[in-house]
Order: sequence, then structure tokens, then C-alpha cells
Amino acid sequence: MRFIRFIALWLILCVLAAAVLEYAYRNYQTQAYQLFNKYYRKATTVEKLYIGNSHVGVFGALYPEQAAEVGNMSLGGQDIYRMCTVIKTVVPKSPKLKRIYMGLDYDLLGYNQTKNGEEYLDRAYFPYTGEMYNDNFTNRLMSKSNFFRANRDMAYLFSRNKAPKEINFIPVATVSTPKDTAVKITTTDSGITPAATTLPAAAHKKMDPFMCSKRAKEHTLLKYKEKYIAENLRYLLSIIEICKKHGVELVFFCPPKTTCYMAGSDKTNIENAKHTIDSFTVANHATYLDFYGSPLFNDDMFVDFDHLNPAGTAILNDTLTAFK
Repeated sequence: MRFIRFIALWLILCVLAAAVLEYAYRNYQTQAYQLFNKYYRKATTVEKLYIGNSHVGVFGALYPEQAAEVGNMSLGGQDIYRMCTVIKTVVPKSPKLKRIYMGLDYDLLGYNQTKNGEEYLDRAYFPYTGEMYNDNFTNRLMSKSNFFRANRDMAYLFSRNKAPKEINFIPVATVSTPKDTAVKITTTDSGITPAATTLPAAAHKKMDPFMCSKRAKEHTLLKYKEKYIAENLRYLLSIIEICKKHGVELVFFCPPKTTCYMAGSDKTNIENAKHTIDSFTVANHATYLDFYGSPLFNDDMFVDFDHLNPAGTAILNDTLTAFK
């Protein structure tokens, strides 16, 4: 009898603890919550959508949330599967959408976000997309939990200011920029004007070759697996079909990288991925703009090893929007 009472008491304590956690995290805003809610506030007016990982998230410097005609559904580390589910979800809800710019880095072809330790995003995105890469009973159950959608962020319990953290697309500390130099934005698309007419240009800086090479190898070697290529191609094909169905023009593009990043990347994987993407886009009559080694960009246009600064982003944006 004592054992039964002990088990019953333990179960009661577990249920109470779960209830307390769910209540404490009731207002927690996941990254998926921020992305979808910001987008849905202007979904009926969005004409141009940027989507990708943090390399595409930098376009937020040009088009903030107030830009009613432009949406950005990018998130650091976002893979092709996640982008496919997002596009499948938001395109039918965007009646004025004309063009999607999707970042397609070479290494994304062999990358799987869930299998690289970010399965919690399956649960965070599920309430919006209705899809999970690992779709099982346990994940579906946890997707209903505020605590587990928050990825068990215990620091949130002890934070006095529980305001949501803004999504940070730049994982490396940025370098300060001089205020007396600027690059002018000149291109507009369908009457859409960027948030500012001038943006600061970064001062010349020297990057740490070891850390740059380490980051490049992380993307192109450690996280790149050939076994994911076939399924990622299927997701890309699905994206193409969704856009065709809804009359939306789709532009895939590879963002530029710094000299040291390109030097540190795994050459075999990069070459194979580039060849596969080129073959796939040609076979499916898709547009793919490749800026990987473009002479339009130099190292002073980056805040770190692989993320453009506002001036570099403006040049990339001009080139993309000028494409017809």
C-alpha cells in the first residue's frame, strides 16, 4: 500500500509540475511564432517573399516588418524541408504574392536540420504548417506543450523581462562601421522601396582564417550528408510545383561568401552540389542565380565569414530585383 501511495503522490507532483510549467510558458514566443505572426499581419499585401536561412534573413535590414509588400520567412539554419513546409503554408494565404526569392546555398542540398540536433523546430513549426519531419506520437504530443515548443528554455523562468527575443540572423559579432561612407540603393521592384536610401559601408577588416575555415567546414563537410540529397531534391520539386500552381515566380539563388570561407569549404561537396543544383534547375526550367564567387562582392561587404552587411545586402537585392 505504501508503494501505491508513493507512486500516486509522485504522479500528482509530476502533473502539478507540468501544469506549472505550461502556465509559466503560456506567453512564450517561439521563433516560428514570430515568423508566422509577423507575416500573417500583412499576408494580404505581400508581393515579394524572401525565404532561406540566416544568409537571407539579412534582407530584414532593407525591408523591416513595416514594409507591407515584402515578407521574410528566414531563420538561421533553416533547411529545404522547412522552407518547403513554410511555402506550402503561406503561399495560398498570400493573394498578391508575385515572386519568391529562396536562398539555396550549395551545402543546403545535403543538409537536414532535424537530424542535426534541431528537432525542437519540428514541434515549434507544427501548429502553423501541420507537418513534422519526424512525425510521431511523441512529437505531436510535445508540439501541444508550451514548454516543449520553447525547447525547454529554462532561462525564461528566471528572466525579469520576458519580452520575446528578436531573431538574430548573424551568429558572429558584427564589426562597427564608419558613418561617413554609404552605398546608395537605386533599384526598386514593382514600386517597392527599401526601408532606407543609404546604408553604411563596412571598413576593411582582416578575418581569422582558422575560424573562417572552421565555419566553412561545419557547413560543407560536417553537416553535409549525401544521403539527404535525394529527399531535398523532392522538396525543391514540390516548391516549384506549389509556385506554378499559384502563379508565383520562383527565383532560387546562392548567396555570396567571403574569400576565406570559399577557400575553407570542402571542394568535392561544393562541386558535386553545384553540379546537382545546376542540373536540377535546368531540367525543371527553374531560375537559379549563383553569386557564390561573384565579383560583385568583396570581403568588406560582409559582417562575418558568410553574412552580408547592409551595403552588400543592398547590392544583392538590386541584382535580384533587376532580374527579369
